[in-house]
Amino acid sequence: MQPEIDRARLSRDVRRWLSDNGLTTRSAQQFCPGLNPAMISRACSQSVLSAASMLALCAAMKRDPTIYLVFLDKRNQTVTANVHRETRGAA
Repeated sequence: MQPEIDRARLSRDVRRWLSDNGLTTRSAQQFCPGLNPAMISRACSQSVLSAASMLALCAAMKRDPTIYLVFLDKRNQTVTANVHRETRGAA
């Protein structure tokens, strides 16, 4: 099982937090140190965030970051066959 971030849920919660507090992506950085407009914009657009950015947003919103974890079952992934390749050393 591999953990992933539920970016749709994080986006929805960040947008709601901004709205509930009358904040914009720019004014939020003044509300809570450690935030910046680019980080908030990435969260709102469901882009990939660093762990530090996600934790900073969760701290600002007073949310438990573990609620955004989703565990994907990757046990049945397709695996590339082990075959001779030109890039392997000469025999």
